[in-house]
Amino acid sequence: MLLFDFFNFDERRSVKIEELIQAENEEETEKEETFRCVNCGHDITTKKDRIAIHDEHEHTFVNPGGYVYHIGCFCKAPGCIQAGTSTAEHTWFRGYSWVYAFCGGCMAHLGWAYHSGDAGHFYGLILDRLAFY
Repeated sequence: MLLFDFFNFDERRSVKIEELIQAENEEETEKEETFRCVNCGHDITTKKDRIAIHDEHEHTFVNPGGYVYHIGCFCKAPGCIQAGTSTAEHTWFRGYSWVYAFCGGCMAHLGWAYHSGDAGHFYGLILDRLAFY
């Protein structure tokens, strides 16, 4: 009986160790899939938060000042701070208004947060201002 209890205990401990290893591997994978601000290294969003708007994740646009931006679309960016007055003027996505999106760590301009009453919201982040880890 004692020997039987010993093997049951060992089996449970083995399962627990496997669960801990799996959780650690998932945590490392999530860390590896993080987009960070190139200026300060602050976590901005993750690979799993990438989305397609108008059938594409990446878009290239020129603003009225002639600056070219290559952006990626994300459903959320918890590392960003939104600022400014919402406007639909010069929007790159019909039906969406926008505000600026800044890094929550260093306040670098990272892109824009887009809002639509019908379609929800997303972030358009300037890809060369993000580093993928």
